[in-house]
Amino acid sequence: MSTVVKNQTEGTGSDDATSELFQEYGPSLMRYLVFRVGNESDAGDLAQEAYLRLTRVARNDLIEKPAAYLFRIAANLANEFHLRNKRAPKTVSIESVESSLSDTGAFERQMEARSAIEALETLLDKMPPLYKAVLLMRKRDGLSHDEIALELNLSPHTVHKYLTRALAHCRESWRDS
Repeated sequence: MSTVVKNQTEGTGSDDATSELFQEYGPSLMRYLVFRVGNESDAGDLAQEAYLRLTRVARNDLIEKPAAYLFRIAANLANEFHLRNKRAPKTVSIESVESSLSDTGAFERQMEARSAIEALETLLDKMPPLYKAVLLMRKRDGLSHDEIALELNLSPHTVHKYLTRALAHCRESWRDS
């Protein structure tokens, strides 16, 4: 992925700042996108698109925080990716259906997974709303403490405190059940 993006950015005449940005934030951007989209292949494609969009900005001098701008582009791309996939029709291969029918433990595993999801939903419903929001924004959406603080109009310290309390609540509830 890195060589493709690097070659493409060099070919468009972008300055050294974009290359430096790529060198510095490439690995963390990939981790962020893998977390958001669930696989390395799609994350690599989105990372390339994010860097290409950054190189196409006409006035780079107006960008005060290039790394934050790059991650915002990536977040928007990940959201678009999820919207496209949500609208796409779901397909299942015949082979996977046949193999799941022949697997006698599949039904039990599926029921256990459903039970665990229901338990997690119950646990989240018992949590104070701000704790729940902070926890989901951090763990599900992959937002940083600062991003959550901006979104919820809280201080980063408060976000950290709420996240710590939410995780403690989860640990206590799982231990009790």
